Amino acid sequence: MIKNFLGIFLLISLFSSAQSVSNSSSEIYDDLLRLQNNTTVMYLAAHPDDENTRVISWLTHEKHVDAVYLSLTRGDGGQNLIGTEKGELLGLLRTQELLEARKMDKGRQWFTRALDFGYSKTATETLKFWDKQKILADVVWAIRKNKPEIIITRFDPNSNGETHGHHTASAILAMEAFDLAGDPKAFPEQLKYVNVWQPQRLFHNTSWWFYGSKEKFEEAEKGKLYTINVGNYYPILGISNNEISSKARSKHACQGFGMALERGNDTEYLKLLKGDAPKSNDIFDGINLKSDNKTVQNLLDKTVSEFKFDNPQSSLNNLLAIYNTIKKENPTDFKIEKVKDLILKTQGIYFEWTAEAAFGTIDEEINTKLEITNRSNTTVKYYLAGNTEQEILPGESSKSAQKFTIKDSKFSNPYWLQNLPKNNLYVVNSPDEIGQAEILNPVKKTITLNLNSTKIDFDVPLQQKTVNPSIGELYEPFYNIPAFTANFEQENFIFSNQPKQITVEVESFVANSTANISLKGSKDWKISAPQDIQFKEIGEKKKLIFTVEPLSKNASSTLETIIESNGKTYNQSLNIVEYPHIDRQIWLKNSQAKIQNLDLKIPAVKIAYIKGSGDDVPASLRAIGMKVEELDIKNWNANILKNYDVLILGIRTFNVNPEMNLINRDLWKFVEDGGLIINQYNTNNSLLTKDIAPFGLSLGRSRISEEDAKLKILVPDSPIFNSPNKITDKDFEAWVQERGLYFANSWDKNLIPYLEGNDLGETPNQGILLSGKYGKGTYVYTGLSFFRELPAGIPGAYKLFMNILALENKN
Repeated sequence: MIKNFLGIFLLISLFSSAQSVSNSSSEIYDDLLRLQNNTTVMYLAAHPDDENTRVISWLTHEKHVDAVYLSLTRGDGGQNLIGTEKGELLGLLRTQELLEARKMDKGRQWFTRALDFGYSKTATETLKFWDKQKILADVVWAIRKNKPEIIITRFDPNSNGETHGHHTASAILAMEAFDLAGDPKAFPEQLKYVNVWQPQRLFHNTSWWFYGSKEKFEEAEKGKLYTINVGNYYPILGISNNEISSKARSKHACQGFGMALERGNDTEYLKLLKGDAPKSNDIFDGINLKSDNKTVQNLLDKTVSEFKFDNPQSSLNNLLAIYNTIKKENPTDFKIEKVKDLILKTQGIYFEWTAEAAFGTIDEEINTKLEITNRSNTTVKYYLAGNTEQEILPGESSKSAQKFTIKDSKFSNPYWLQNLPKNNLYVVNSPDEIGQAEILNPVKKTITLNLNSTKIDFDVPLQQKTVNPSIGELYEPFYNIPAFTANFEQENFIFSNQPKQITVEVESFVANSTANISLKGSKDWKISAPQDIQFKEIGEKKKLIFTVEPLSKNASSTLETIIESNGKTYNQSLNIVEYPHIDRQIWLKNSQAKIQNLDLKIPAVKIAYIKGSGDDVPASLRAIGMKVEELDIKNWNANILKNYDVLILGIRTFNVNPEMNLINRDLWKFVEDGGLIINQYNTNNSLLTKDIAPFGLSLGRSRISEEDAKLKILVPDSPIFNSPNKITDKDFEAWVQERGLYFANSWDKNLIPYLEGNDLGETPNQGILLSGKYGKGTYVYTGLSFFRELPAGIPGAYKLFMNILALENKN
């Protein structure tokens, strides 16, 4: 089988120039070993965090092959344990966590266009939601682009209905794509850009989980399973494989996967699903790891054999020979960028182009600083576009302050979020973009090095650089954005036949500017007049208040911000995802909010809220005029609850707040004295205390993933369904993503179930919404997904939640 170097993934040359990262001789040598091999393995699963980092790290560090993780989704429909991002913003966060994990285990990252629409119980349902043929085409495309000799699935293709439908679907698609990738009749439109490719083997990375228990797995016959020791210690790096993989796994912070480092031998098991069986326990048995291009392979072998740990600079001539040979034979080969990276690392050459600001706009002139440092033992020659060649002596730096005018008219934005998803697929404009983790379009500067008469261009991105006195230097991407952006306080506003004041925050990225701001909606709404505002400084923010009034019952519309300045119109919001463990990310989307006029009766209650893993319920309640105060449980005062009628516990409160084990008796006393507690869902496998209610309550793992599943009202005369809002079947229409999750599976006789429901073909569940008297007050547990429905502006969810809030002091 011939595998050329063409186009696995055209990397952008933005590597060690990003910031000052140490590269030891051992790490450089490890990179060289991966460059020496010409074999790819694709690990394939459904979501960020599904990948087995132990196997990926073993592939890249023990076998020194190219490993790519193909995740079908970006995890948009999952949970977030560290913030309030949901949907596309959560997908953006989880994409970056995957990229950070790959920096640890040295794998690469790919995706399909599939949108994570939330939990699915069967692969059958999943593949209907996604349009199987389109996602299958994406998997075939990824195989043809990356050319893996081996594919490894995380999940069992024969597990339909036994695990998340996305999981099984990923394995089913891998099975089919394995055969189709080598068939010229399959998706022939792709062959304009790629050639067919037939992998040699397909494995399932099995484990005890697929056998039902560790005990059953121990008893199972494993003679047909291939084993790998993922605990290997690498003396050159001074770290073991499972330590590397633990660090990679911990990058999935929003899923709560931070873990202690593991050490010592450990075994992973692979089951052959398709292809020729290895004759030994080595999954690479019979596969040539080297290139068929003898010239390039000989140069790579020579570079590795002659590498000097105490003088990596001596590899320069060999690396230049590799660079020149590959570039001459195949100028699009992805290995070119890897060679360029190694040239910089071995020579200790450092590039940095920075600005103090994080954002810039078209035609703006900004102050930047350029640093080129030569840490090698020879003089380095370089030049910038339009300048004459210059020299930097050993150990010297060239540092200069430069004015720079941004000319790129293309805004910085995730390529898959340029358009809103359609039919559970991301809209990707160019076929060649499909699969890529991200496409960087930075403001950049080209530096050309003249190394022993070989001229090499390096693209250096502009970055924001700041210095924090308590941390040190910090680097973040620099983004090209519109001159003005506008953000609503929330994405949905609920009206009750009365005018409402809506606040829009406008930010200017142009100094000494003026703008006219207006809101546009449908004819069913009366909106106050446009407003003129002035800005003095870049980054200045101003909040504008508009009065919006419904003119008809049940009116709904999209409210859009229009900004006009100097003859140009702007209508985008700036959405920032920022955490210490990832690069700052932005998403520019239309500045819009949904407005709805509902016949909604709101109880007059004083509400306290204890945050769980992060949700927008408090903001959603404030949006309809309710006052909600969030309590600091780290500085708990038992008497504070006397100031409130209702205490709402955020999602997973008993999973993420250790303090709940200390204060829960105060909560039950609050109920006993006449208060109302609404306990939203918690997971049953990581409770920090068993006492999540003032009486017996046990949680299960049941959920209703079909958002349109029928819900039966069990106690129609209860105030929950009658006061102050009348609840009917219509109020359970148009819910998003799911009905609910982690319902109760057993409960005290004092708790009454109020709803019954199930996904198609399943046994009805009554642990969805429970309420019971305790002393003078009321305790409620609900797995209904109010944390999704309220921010989405679902009318029936609001009405039902108002009725639950009104249970205070009711029998």
